[in-house]
Order: sequence, then structure tokens, then C-alpha cells
Amino acid sequence: MPLKKHIEKRYFTITEVANELGLNASQLRYWEKEFSSLNPRTNARGKRFYTASDKELIQQIAWLVKDQGYTINGARKALKKRKEVADAMAAVANSVTDESLDKKQLLDRLYGMKSRLEKFGEQTAES
Repeated sequence: MPLKKHIEKRYFTITEVANELGLNASQLRYWEKEFSSLNPRTNARGKRFYTASDKELIQQIAWLVKDQGYTINGARKALKKRKEVADAMAAVANSVTDESLDKKQLLDRLYGMKSRLEKFGEQTAES
């Protein structure tokens, strides 16, 4: 009797993570040097293995650096407040995916999100 239980992967190679997130493997290796919290497991030959939490952290770094225009230092400071970054990412994703809004409501939400992100940036700069 075969098991019909879905098996979730625990570890992902650098190629899998890079392809899934639309990044280069070299970017991931560079970010490992720049962000001490990003520390994937390696085997004896040096092959990297990322966990789901590593992938989440990489998504947050990519969002800060690529989408929000943070510098590496700015992103490093922002990640100290990692929960706020995750909440901001979720808020942006929710506002974009909700297609039932009309244009005025959408603009109002975007301006509100912009002001929250600016406040977040000011708080991060002060830290």
C-alpha cells in the first residue's frame, strides 16, 4: 500500500533557491558574506543547503535591496527589525493582489503604504 503523503523538502541547493527567487547564485554567495544571519549549511565539499527560513530571509533581502532600493548597509539595519520587514512585504503583496478595489481605493492604499515605508526608513536610519 503506497503512501500518498506529500514529502516536503527540508534543504534546497543554491541553484534551486536562485532559480525559484529569480536571483543569481553569485548574488546569494555575496549576500552570505554581507548578512551574517544568512548562513546555509554546507557539506564537506562546500555545497550549500538552504532551509525554508533561509529562503524567507533571502526573499526579504531581495525585497529590500532590489524592490525598495536599500543599500546593503541599509538592508542590514532593516533586517534587525525583521518582523516589520515581513509585515511590510505582506502589506504590499496584499494591496497588489486584491483586484476588487477600484483605482481610487488602490491609490489611497498605495499612498498609505508609501508613508508607512517612509516612516520605517526614517526609523531604520535613526538606528
